[in-house]
Amino acid sequence: MPTVKAARDMNASSSKIWGVLSDYSNIQAFHPRVQTVDQLSDSDRGLGAKRRCNFYDKTSAVEEIIDWNEGQSFTVVITEAPMPVVDATAIMGVNKIDDHHSQVFLEMTYTPKWGILGKIIDVVMLRMAMRRIFSQVLKGLQHHVETGELIGNGKPTSSVSEPKATQLQQG
Repeated sequence: MPTVKAARDMNASSSKIWGVLSDYSNIQAFHPRVQTVDQLSDSDRGLGAKRRCNFYDKTSAVEEIIDWNEGQSFTVVITEAPMPVVDATAIMGVNKIDDHHSQVFLEMTYTPKWGILGKIIDVVMLRMAMRRIFSQVLKGLQHHVETGELIGNGKPTSSVSEPKATQLQQG
């Protein structure tokens, strides 16, 4: 199963970042592609919380939390995604560097659809597209955490400085 990873250092405490990440039904506050979120479960955070992310391009994805490590990370299983993948899981979390600096990480593991053709598409295009999206999400999160501004339809992520991005290797 391919894995794509990304991380970004941020000038904020891990508890401040976790406060934003753990507000599961409000990912549109920092995700540049998510327009609205429909909460699909009774709980809006923690194990079993489920949401539908409605994207600006009129597609959507359903995600359900299958693992929750309070103050650190959560894992979701992704269904109904507009991507040519199955068995997709993603982990998003934060690691404390010091009292005022943290590293946020995002990792997705998946199986490409369509057999050998899907594997070729994965290597040629999909991984690169996911790395670009992960970078946009982490930039949006950084901007939102550091300024309090909401991200909408990809804006204002371009105002966040590039040197803080860390691209991790893929597996």
